[in-house]
Amino acid sequence: MNNIHTHKDFEKAVIRSQHTQRNWDLSKSIPKDDVNVMLHAITNCPSKQNIAFYKVHFIQDRDIIEEIHEHTEGFSTKKKRDDPVGYETNPQTLANLLVIFEDYNFLDDLADDIHRNQATKEYLKTGKLSPKREAELQRDKQVAVGIAAGYLNLTAALMGYRTGCCQCFDAKAIKGIADLDEKPLLLMGVGFPQKGV
Repeated sequence: MNNIHTHKDFEKAVIRSQHTQRNWDLSKSIPKDDVNVMLHAITNCPSKQNIAFYKVHFIQDRDIIEEIHEHTEGFSTKKKRDDPVGYETNPQTLANLLVIFEDYNFLDDLADDIHRNQATKEYLKTGKLSPKREAELQRDKQVAVGIAAGYLNLTAALMGYRTGCCQCFDAKAIKGIADLDEKPLLLMGVGFPQKGV
C-alpha cells in the first residue's frame, strides 16, 4: 500500500494528540482547506446507526472565542485570594479554531418511514421514549461525540496541529454567545502551538 504517511508519522501523531495544548500561536491562521478536512472528519465519522447526535460549529472569530473562553471556569490549579476553590478559565478554548459540539435531537426530524432502532421505532409510535430507551440514546450520543472528537483530534495531529478539549463551561452562557439552538456538549480548540512555551 502506497501511503503518504509512514507508520512512524501515525505513531508520532498519536503521541502528539495525547497532549493538551494551552498555549497558542495566534499570529497564524488555519488554511480553509485544512478546516474543510477537519469538518469532513467530524461529520463523516461513525455513529450508532449513522444517526446525527450532534451539530458542530467551527468558530474562528477571535471576539467570540474570547467571550466563550470567559465562561469556561471549571478547573483549578491554584487558589485565588477571593475564591476559596481557585477556579480558572480554560485556555484550551483560546485556539486558532474553536469547535463546538452542540446537542441535537434527531428524533424531531424522523419521518414515518425512517426508524433505525427500537428507540426510534418507539418514538415514532408513541411520541416519547421509555427511560430505558432514553438512557440508550444518551449513551449513544456520548459515544458519538467521543468518536467525533477523537477523529478531529487525530486528523488535526496528522496535519501538524494541536488540540485541547473542554467540558468545564457555563452551557447557558455559551449557548447564547454562540447562538446555539441546544446546549453545547464539548468545546475543542485546534491550532498552532506557541513555540517555546
